[in-house]
Amino acid sequence: MISLRLPRGALTVQSLWVRGADPLTMAITGGTGAYRNARGELVATDIQTPHEAYRLRILLG
Repeated sequence: MISLRLPRGALTVQSLWVRGADPLTMAITGGTGAYRNARGELVATDIQTPHEAYRLRILLG
């Protein structure tokens, strides 16, 4: 599970990670503020490296 603090609230995302799985797609499981009804996904790449990056696809409403 990862919690992200964003300018208009926070999001939590979750997935089962198996070492070596890259990219990893995680489901948005909750949110606060502007993201309280959010759904979507986070895709993590280059996991556990200095280049780790996240791409969020957030659907509101």
